[in-house]
Amino acid sequence: MIERRRYWREIAQKRVTGSIKSSIFGNPQSILSRRHKEITETTVADLHELAELLLTTASEFKLVVSVNQAHVYTNDQSLIDQLSDLSSLTQKDYSRAIIGCPPNTIRLKNPRHQFRSYFKMIKLTSEQKDYLMNFLANQPEVRISPALRGWLTAPFNRTQDYFFIDHNQMSWLTMLSLVRPGLIRKTQQIIAAK
Repeated sequence: MIERRRYWREIAQKRVTGSIKSSIFGNPQSILSRRHKEITETTVADLHELAELLLTTASEFKLVVSVNQAHVYTNDQSLIDQLSDLSSLTQKDYSRAIIGCPPNTIRLKNPRHQFRSYFKMIKLTSEQKDYLMNFLANQPEVRISPALRGWLTAPFNRTQDYFFIDHNQMSWLTMLSLVRPGLIRKTQQIIAAK
């Protein structure tokens, strides 16, 4: 994977260098280096050290990777201590979550819907996005998340996994799948907060 990332970076660097005029936007090399840092041997060694720790631990954990960040979720204090001891990890932040509702539920103060469905991260064609936008515009009983609402009018075609819709019937998802199959990542029941 690291070799593929290095190769991709070389291609991106050639593309940026060839398409951006330095007189208008500044140095193309600096633009690329700000967005895509070089993968050094130190970075590779640090990643291997982290991978070794996570692959050999007996602790249960969940790893979520997003761009250049990793989030480790665990109930095991010893794993947290081992991760804290890694000097290569920067910007460490710890928090404790108190689970106050049943699994696969979302607690809201004044719920008006029964279910919340999250999107997958998918790149749509402009035509598919238009179909989705028209479909959602004609569903007044559905609540569209603020991020999804903003995306619908933005010039981007990739959905994000934090986009969601609140709805009352599971059968409504069947209609949505006719507009764009495979769009929903998960659905959770909404319950009222006490």
